[in-house]
Amino acid sequence: MLSLLMLFAATSAQFENLEILDQNIQLHANAEPLDKRLKLARCPENPIIAPVVGDAVIVRCPAIGWRLRVPVRAAGATDKVAHIIIRKGDMVECITSGPGFAVSTQMIALDDAAAGQSFRVKSLTSPTPMTAVAKARGLATF
Repeated sequence: MLSLLMLFAATSAQFENLEILDQNIQLHANAEPLDKRLKLARCPENPIIAPVVGDAVIVRCPAIGWRLRVPVRAAGATDKVAHIIIRKGDMVECITSGPGFAVSTQMIALDDAAAGQSFRVKSLTSPTPMTAVAKARGLATF
């Protein structure tokens, strides 16, 4: 058991701490969070975080030679993410109605959508996508 803990400690020391790196990047720019699955070799010096150019910030470790391009969030991007009510892959109840009738069916969302936004859905029995309008979490209309 002790050897397993030592192996884990040695392995984690080989890689850059992405939480700390992410925090340092956020001090320089409103960037997207780093993918925590990345396994970057630990930089012997502090990684260099360049100023934002265009739509990204460059983070690099010259001593080892790795380089990351981290996208910068667009203004208001956090607002858009917070209002998404349908996610790609969700099962969605799709309803169509008219005078004297209403029909509903379960479909799979092919896109993310905010309230009132059009998105693609696919029937469980047909491969042809259709367009629906998001009304609420898990609910859409044609």
